[in-house]
Amino acid sequence: MGEFDQPGDCAAQLSEHGAAPSAQRAAAASSVGPASISTSAPTSRSGTLLPPVTVPELPAWRARARRPLTTERILEEVGEGTVESGRVMALHRTALTRARLYAHHLRLLETFFREDPEVQGRPEDADMTALKVAAGLRCTYNQAWSQVLDAHRAVEIMPLTFEYLRRGDLTEAMHQMLLRRVRRLTDEQASQVDAHMATIELPSVSLDTFSRHLRLAVELASAGALPAPPSQSRDVEIVDVDSTTGTASLLVTGPILEIKGLAHRLDVAARDVQRAQRAALSDGTEGPLPFDLDGNLAERGAPLSLRTLRYAILAHTVLDTAPVQETASPYKLLVTVPVMTLLGQDDAPAMLEGTTPIPAELARDLAAGESVWTRILTDAVRGTHLPVLPETYRPSAAMRLQLRLRHPVCAAPGCTRPTATAAEDDHILEYDHEHPERGGPTSLANLHRLCWQHHQMKTAGLIDPTREPVDDSAPARPLTTHWTLGEDLRTTTEEATDLLTPHTVRLLEHAAAEHERRAAEARSLHAEEQARPRAERVAEDRRAALAKAAGRKIIPPGNPPPDLGDPPF
Repeated sequence: MGEFDQPGDCAAQLSEHGAAPSAQRAAAASSVGPASISTSAPTSRSGTLLPPVTVPELPAWRARARRPLTTERILEEVGEGTVESGRVMALHRTALTRARLYAHHLRLLETFFREDPEVQGRPEDADMTALKVAAGLRCTYNQAWSQVLDAHRAVEIMPLTFEYLRRGDLTEAMHQMLLRRVRRLTDEQASQVDAHMATIELPSVSLDTFSRHLRLAVELASAGALPAPPSQSRDVEIVDVDSTTGTASLLVTGPILEIKGLAHRLDVAARDVQRAQRAALSDGTEGPLPFDLDGNLAERGAPLSLRTLRYAILAHTVLDTAPVQETASPYKLLVTVPVMTLLGQDDAPAMLEGTTPIPAELARDLAAGESVWTRILTDAVRGTHLPVLPETYRPSAAMRLQLRLRHPVCAAPGCTRPTATAAEDDHILEYDHEHPERGGPTSLANLHRLCWQHHQMKTAGLIDPTREPVDDSAPARPLTTHWTLGEDLRTTTEEATDLLTPHTVRLLEHAAAEHERRAAEARSLHAEEQARPRAERVAEDRRAALAKAAGRKIIPPGNPPPDLGDPPF
């Protein structure tokens, strides 16, 4: 099956380098690097021998460490014959082993990628290999995709530094830093960085020295490249989702002038609204006040803060795209609330888009503000969503809503792309337009949601999902999909069920209880502090600040501290 079916090779490498060398390593450190050598030839999938793995000839070092990193050097630093020295050496040997295992892992991924019959080592088609790798590594599709491309770049584009990693002379963390720094470079630029870093005494230099040379190598390799225009750095994403507090942040990235302009417009609008709120409160105007988010401005007797108003304007202002006609969108924000929570008889949390729990109190507030509720029935034991009836080729609105609940993320193995917007309803068994009764029904048993990329891959025949024939009238249970990825790799997925089942509700109730506890503590502390005289609070806070400043450690002038960047620290 390829090089990755030769565990003995890896074991031999680990056995060969199992302990930290002393005089042998010191001799290697003073040399200029080995000549080309070859390891035992692995076999291909068909059993035939593959060409031997050729180790590149390493260039002479132009930047040397002050002293080679040998066993004696490490023991000299920590003190020989102590318990700590033994532990340090054990950690050092473990780091060497981790580096070699990590190199072996990258070699397996690169071989898999290169021999994948549907991909054949083409980076633009790495998503196909990523699906297969995700099934084996039990990771997400995005993680597998990144690992495959990193392995290809490490082994094929940057073989010199990879050879140091394979020997254990470059730590796993250093090599991962190297891959991160060259991720935005072209293959030619990455190869130049590889050549530069190979002239550094990588077995012995400190992390600080490695980082400085890596920074220089990237700058040298990318010298003369045109900087990316600001228009290529525009993005809006949701970050810092906190299910405990029920909050999230919207991160807007763009050119400085555009961001400053947006901030200025928000600030001007917020001041105008605040001025209008202040005037309405002063005049005693009856009726709704502008941007009264919680409906308590009259009771407060004061306008909202500028911070709150900036948020209110950004979140509640109607977006106008005129003269461009706004595209009709079926997108809805789905909040699934247990009926007992809705009635106030229970505090089990609700689910936002089927993945994020939100507190019961917030869920009830959201439900109270909506004029239409949609009933979704679930199996009381399994939590499976009970189906609606099939009709035509296109799923009905009720079926689409249930598909959103069943597949909050893409149904492809390992894919985590949300299906709220950029996804398509897909017939697992193709719909027969000429004779609908012959198969491929538009039923929940034969439908799932795929992101656009994996829907294209299914249409191209690169991935093939199948399900056992199930009628929507059968007893409800989570539907299982069997996937064939490429020619012969198979894996299985199970559709999402209602997360508020007896099996998981305890965890969500614990999170909700923790949220309520923190909120109650915050409200209690706020009430206590509000009851205290302001002068007392100010004096206490100032005393605490002065005490903290007085206790700050000041490094006296004198000799500079020792250079802690030397190996092995």
